[in-house]
Amino acid sequence: MNRLLVICLFIGTGLKALAQQDPQYSQYMFNMLVINPAYAGYKETINLSLLHRNQWTGIDGAPNTQSFIADGAFFNEKRVGLGLSLINDKIGFQRQTSAFVDYSYRLPVSDDNARLSFGLAIGVTEYVLNARQAVVDEADDPNFTNGHQTYFSPDAKFGVFYNNDRFYVQGSVVNLLSHAINYRDGSNNTIARQGRHYFLGAGYLADIGDDVKFKPSLLIREDTKSPTNIDVSTFFLLKETVWLGASYRAGVNLWKKSNLNVANFQQNSLVGALEVFVAKNLRLGYAYDYSLSALTNYSNGTHEISVGFTLNGKKAGTALLTPRYF
Repeated sequence: MNRLLVICLFIGTGLKALAQQDPQYSQYMFNMLVINPAYAGYKETINLSLLHRNQWTGIDGAPNTQSFIADGAFFNEKRVGLGLSLINDKIGFQRQTSAFVDYSYRLPVSDDNARLSFGLAIGVTEYVLNARQAVVDEADDPNFTNGHQTYFSPDAKFGVFYNNDRFYVQGSVVNLLSHAINYRDGSNNTIARQGRHYFLGAGYLADIGDDVKFKPSLLIREDTKSPTNIDVSTFFLLKETVWLGASYRAGVNLWKKSNLNVANFQQNSLVGALEVFVAKNLRLGYAYDYSLSALTNYSNGTHEISVGFTLNGKKAGTALLTPRYF
């Protein structure tokens, strides 16, 4: 979403209750725990993942995100999924750091490995605004006289995830609590509120040859205040070793919202992504976002790298330690 314009508007107008956007990911399809707690334990292995995203390189104050994600399936025929999500996101002079514990319960619903999972994540987010880093026209601007501000907020996420060997559909809502927290401790508090976000997605897996699998997917992201983000992705798995694909991300006024800035619809982008299983338990991923808007005149694009480790998995005759493809 248009988070740079959000922070510019935030600085320029002194708004005190502007909705802050969640971090954006281009490799979410390789680990959907970042958007849905019901995904915890899906692969039925222990998984560790590190990610770094440098958005809109070349623009001062552009979003910068790091995450550590861990999850696995345990107990009662691996029906219980547990996870840990640590996320740090910085934009301009505001930073938010989150820690969540994820829980899912996975119900078998048919004989074709289909499962219906319900997930809940509970955690806390630290919001930090370092107004001393702001460059303002007036030294006594009341919106930035508080200097360094820090707030902690409890938060929660909820999700549902259905899958079989060939298909998945999922929905989730994040920031269940933080959007309602009153951050003000005085008239000059300028920390942006965390907006509630809704996700709805689906994907399908098809064999198109002995060594090639095709996976199209769709993700809709809604926060009720900004243009709806729609990601359309197509990926190919080559020889069970390399995922190669692309996504198109667009902002649309899906629900006919009023008072939307036209510039918000001009942030569409193309994404190219690659994930390689360099060993049975190690994968490396990279994604590059190319903006289709005027941002391309100021930015060198967005770079996102990831590293993943898989433990306790096995699948004979393949580079993958898990038979799960979503």
